Amino acid sequence: KITVTRACQFLGHSRQAWYQYNTRCNKRQEHHAQVLDFVARTRSRQPRIGTRKLHYLLNMQTDNTLNIGRDRLFNLLGEYRLLVPVKRAYHKTTNSHHRFYRHPNLLKPGPEQVTALEPEQVWVADITYLPLRSGTA
Repeated sequence: KITVTRACQFLGHSRQAWYQYNTRCNKRQEHHAQVLDFVARTRSRQPRIGTRKLHYLLNMQTDNTLNIGRDRLFNLLGEYRLLVPVKRAYHKTTNSHHRFYRHPNLLKPGPEQVTALEPEQVWVADITYLPLRSGTA
């Protein structure tokens, strides 16, 4: 069994440095536990609240004991798998299964393929959907 003094001598550090490091680690773990407790209490009321809003709420506490940087909060929540997955907006704008006639694609290789020999012989169009409060336009 090796003592703290012998380990510090071997590594080239003082005993004081070892104990300061140990104290810092313990304080950081306690602080992280408090932050995770706050996150759990907040998420019980608002399950989809994001990390940036949590960061704002943590730093707005009246006692200022839960101050934590944004990146450290992201890393902490990621380590404990508490990050809220980002919901990407997906808009299905094409309905190909309708009862109306669908014109063939004449530019596709095949027996009816059209080859453009001069300008403005082939036109292509696209539709852009604009999001509105009442749906899309």
